[in-house]
Amino acid sequence: MKNYHIQLGLTHEEIISLLNGEISSFNFLPTEDTEHDDRINISIKEVEEDATLSECMNLSVDTTSVIS
Repeated sequence: MKNYHIQLGLTHEEIISLLNGEISSFNFLPTEDTEHDDRINISIKEVEEDATLSECMNLSVDTTSVIS
């Protein structure tokens, strides 16, 4: 069994924008000022109360390597 733990820190303004439907995804891209090289995309969607786990959550990892 695998356990996944995700914590997403959002500002009050981001939460309000999310609730108002103004945003539905967050993109974390590496820059010179970040300590990570990974690209992370989190998409948020509304589901029904009786939605299955697979309807609520999908995790995919792109392991494509850049050849130089």
